[in-house]
Amino acid sequence: MINQLREKYQLSMLALLGAVAVLGVAPFVVIRYQEGNFIAMLVDMLLIMGLISIVACAYLFKKTRIVSAIAAVFINAGAVTVAINNGVDGVLWVYPVCASTFILVRPVEALLINFVAGAVVVALADVFKIVSLDSFVITSLMLSMSAYVYASHSLKQFNLLETLNTIDPLTGAFNRRSLRSDMAAALSSAQRNGTQQLLAIVDVDHFKVVNDNYGHAVGDQVLRDFVAITMANIRKYDRLYRFGGEEFVLLISEVSLEQQQACINNLREAIRNNLKTPDGKQVTVSFGVSAWVPGTTADTWLKRADEALYLAKAGGRDCAVFSDDSAVIG
Repeated sequence: MINQLREKYQLSMLALLGAVAVLGVAPFVVIRYQEGNFIAMLVDMLLIMGLISIVACAYLFKKTRIVSAIAAVFINAGAVTVAINNGVDGVLWVYPVCASTFILVRPVEALLINFVAGAVVVALADVFKIVSLDSFVITSLMLSMSAYVYASHSLKQFNLLETLNTIDPLTGAFNRRSLRSDMAAALSSAQRNGTQQLLAIVDVDHFKVVNDNYGHAVGDQVLRDFVAITMANIRKYDRLYRFGGEEFVLLISEVSLEQQQACINNLREAIRNNLKTPDGKQVTVSFGVSAWVPGTTADTWLKRADEALYLAKAGGRDCAVFSDDSAVIG
């Protein structure tokens, strides 16, 4: 979910920047032609075609991180080329390109690219008999540092927004918004590559009793402890989501048929051994587990897991039921 949000944002910014750059450079193709400066005209045309190709590749291959980095290097190389060939007029292009780099890549990377581009301009451009070298260096540094501060702050704000959109504030587990997106990705991967995917709905047993006997503050702490124990006993690329109340969804990827029951059973035992009320009483959980099968949709996947969870509760709780064969572990 987080990666998808970031990619969509980066793709929209790349497209917007590409459109602005093309509209800004295009008039100079005509101007260079009228001036008879065909080399500069060719450079401008190559910049336009390159930018269009880069944006098209981003939309086609969805590799926005890589394409944005290529775009950042490309526009800086273009700005350097223009500065070297066009003298004073060309040097002015360094400033907007310097700022645009921070839109395309991470702040530290943009700072490095700008430093290299500025150093090449200083070393090779024959304009500093007219333009003050000190002024160029100082203004370029000030622009880069200002853009760096702004880009760093914007990145922090974006990360915070992603967290608010995808994380359950009480427990720290992912929320239902993330679940839908990640289920779609898991189903796509399973259908395309045949990778084994496992979905489990996990319910904290007799949670209402915990709230009634100890209060909602303790109940909230039990949920937080459950999430902490679960996260400590699953792999870093497995995902836990709060589905609602005391129900959670666990999405486990790339687990073989032979390992599925052992994986769920080990997690259930870890929770049973470590999840307790303030006075040391054991808190258990029930699992309804559904493995991916061809033709599975998000709704049918959740429905099969929910039906298995109903059987686990009916069977006395503190157990796991698999939807495929109604096997009970516990």
